[in-house]
Amino acid sequence: MKKRMLSAAALAAVLCFYTSCASNKLQGYHLVWSDEFDENQIDSSKWDFQTGTGSQYGLTDWGNNELEYYTKDNAFIEEGNLVLEARKETKENKPFTSARLRTAKDDGTVLFSKTYGRIEARIKLPEGNGLWPAFWMLPATTDYGQWASSGEADILEAKGRLPNRVYGTVHFGQTWPGNKYSGGMYKFPDGTDITDYHVYALEWEPGLLRWLVDGNVYYETSQWWSMGKDASKPYPYPAPYDKPFYILLNLAVGGNFDNNVLPDENSIPARMYVDYVRVYDRNEPYAENVKRPEPARDKDSFSTFVKDTDGSFIFDGNITACSAEPAAENNMDVRSRSWYFLALTEYGGHASSSADKIDGADFRHVRITNGGNQNYSVQLIQHLPVASGYSYTIEFDAKASAPRTIAVKLGGDADNNWTVYSPEYHPALTTSVQHFSYFFTMGNKTDATARLEFNMGLDTNDVWIGSVRVTESEL
Repeated sequence: MKKRMLSAAALAAVLCFYTSCASNKLQGYHLVWSDEFDENQIDSSKWDFQTGTGSQYGLTDWGNNELEYYTKDNAFIEEGNLVLEARKETKENKPFTSARLRTAKDDGTVLFSKTYGRIEARIKLPEGNGLWPAFWMLPATTDYGQWASSGEADILEAKGRLPNRVYGTVHFGQTWPGNKYSGGMYKFPDGTDITDYHVYALEWEPGLLRWLVDGNVYYETSQWWSMGKDASKPYPYPAPYDKPFYILLNLAVGGNFDNNVLPDENSIPARMYVDYVRVYDRNEPYAENVKRPEPARDKDSFSTFVKDTDGSFIFDGNITACSAEPAAENNMDVRSRSWYFLALTEYGGHASSSADKIDGADFRHVRITNGGNQNYSVQLIQHLPVASGYSYTIEFDAKASAPRTIAVKLGGDADNNWTVYSPEYHPALTTSVQHFSYFFTMGNKTDATARLEFNMGLDTNDVWIGSVRVTESEL
């Protein structure tokens, strides 16, 4: 690889930053854990290997369609660096091998974890197609549920084919597929990129996550939440980022992060060099009883949104009328905000619906002859407006011919990439009418034609739904 010259500004910034912390000292912090990789072998009291393809964890191809088989042989100490090496070699039907280490073990033992502080590493990354190096954190417990309701913080991710940038991301929300994420990208100044050593850091405080490269802040957020799979409201803030997390380092090959780009012969073998990993605590006490900042509200749009006579953004909450086709989105107005019913035969769904009464109250009765292979194989949908920064309560009455669950969510149409705005709620229906409600905050941009979905596939038991309301709520 040809040598590059740092610009004067970039060189000054890097030298200033390295000088300030080269002795393990950082202003306002004190060191609580580190690995300088000065020994001849990887310290097994600090790091444990994850090997294989992820299948032993229930993660086929590590959950991301990755192409590597992780082994212990692909990580070693060399000249004061931890080296993770990706190689072109076949192992158990995988065309590549690489390495993945973490400060936790398969038996549940946590070698090191931390709640709050500054977590940083000085790392040199490989350039090349299909390479996905990462420095990240996962929860040491699942107090708030499985991924991503208990969180994930990606301190550093890179795409080897795009060496001039790196990414930082926070994952949160509900158990997949109700997960959400947000993050930022850092572009290096001219004259340097991921193939040089840089210090990548996450500063974590109650109610705040801040990402840095060489001391430069490029993304920070206080907007996240965690919610149980069947819960009606989120856990108290700042969950899930008020629990201990452990550290991971890995060099993946292929995978979803870069749209399954494949390595070429110039990309492999590839090495990720880690000079050190350090964890600091703040000298000053952390804030207590923090509250989630109110997100910026789109008041102009919200003031134009029309409600039904009962103050709900849903019209005809008892679903007395229902069509087979949605209104065209370019004609979406109050008159076209009606319900429509879909049985998606391409996903095996076969069903019908009709108006019905239970104890004198109006309901929509859905009869399902084939539940199909997706929860959205059978759907009731109405479009409605939701404004960025506002919180909403979704509520309804429902029952079934036999105990079953349905999936309820609010999200975007194709014009918004089918983005999910609310948690996906899975109420457990019984043979008696029950009232259900759940809460969400619109963290995405305003969508005047969002869609509320009642997904009733995967089951053939009948469903009755009525008294549907979506109203503004307090955070």
